[in-house]
Amino acid sequence: MFRKERRSQHRYPVKQPASVRLQGENGREVAAVTQNVSTRGLLLRCEEAIPLRSKIEVTVCLPVGLPLEGLGEVLRVQQSSTGAAFLVAIECEAPLERFSRLT
Repeated sequence: MFRKERRSQHRYPVKQPASVRLQGENGREVAAVTQNVSTRGLLLRCEEAIPLRSKIEVTVCLPVGLPLEGLGEVLRVQQSSTGAAFLVAIECEAPLERFSRLT
């Protein structure tokens, strides 16, 4: 039997470089790569775990045009199947926007 999809928005498989800046923790930045994106969320692959429920700023670097930015919260963190990286699910407060220099 198939599991019922619980997501309210379609996810698109997009693999682009991204960076995550943790609010607090002196603005520590973590490099990542998107695995999929929707209008209000992302799944990232990172070399280090990001604490669950962290408030973050995320920037996705697109191949053409300005980067997309948004604020969000880490909903889920799990080790990847290879064990060498982490998959981090982020819920965005609002849809990602073109570069605006978040404050």
